[in-house]
Amino acid sequence: MQLFVFFTPQAILPERAQAGDVYIVIDLIRATTTMTVMLERGARRVLVAESIEQAQAGAAYRPGRALCGERNVRRIPGFDYGNSPREFAQLDLAGRELILTTTNGTRAFHACPPETIRLAGCFRNAHAVTSAALRLARSHDRDIALVCAGEFGYFALDDAVCAGYLAAELLRLAGHALHPHGSVLAAIAIYETYKPPRLLEHSESALTVVKAGVIDDPPFCVEIDQSMVVPAVSGREEETGLLILEPLSL
Repeated sequence: MQLFVFFTPQAILPERAQAGDVYIVIDLIRATTTMTVMLERGARRVLVAESIEQAQAGAAYRPGRALCGERNVRRIPGFDYGNSPREFAQLDLAGRELILTTTNGTRAFHACPPETIRLAGCFRNAHAVTSAALRLARSHDRDIALVCAGEFGYFALDDAVCAGYLAAELLRLAGHALHPHGSVLAAIAIYETYKPPRLLEHSESALTVVKAGVIDDPPFCVEIDQSMVVPAVSGREEETGLLILEPLSL
């Protein structure tokens, strides 16, 4: 089994993907942290929209769904919630269906090859998501890839730092059974240089969120192993094209 890091979704090589490969999508600040918290707080499922229009169509298709999301940090006008994991952590979401669209993270899920197993990873569920990914990869004898959502198609330091941490955890758990690509070694080096809390001083994503006045989100996003929830793509809603995220059974 091999381990790769794609520092942006554009770096994914679809032609090399096999059914059963495990892709861990990372948008640390804030989408994959938010997804984890949504399911942690009892949401039945999170529907991942690639665009605002797709999110709105999903809400119209089945009334009662909550519209959640942001563009450039700001809550989308007319939506019920934004993309603040700290806000969702204070809500009771039991049994609810939430539609989420964000500037970068939700698009990264749609960029992954459809035949792969797609999980949401972050610091908050680090041990849970790496353990689950390794178990799934072993059961299929397939590779694991860490996919950084990036920022507007460019490298994002926060995602790379988290990828480095998750990669190191995967190698620790797997031992010699998992062979790291050079991209993995680079990600681990980035983590060692910018591990939290230093990350928050240098990450454009963190600084942009703080500048928008959401000062509690970045520190919340770098809390490690606070959740055993692993959001996983369980399918696609045929009528709307929304990806369905549900908690993986561990």
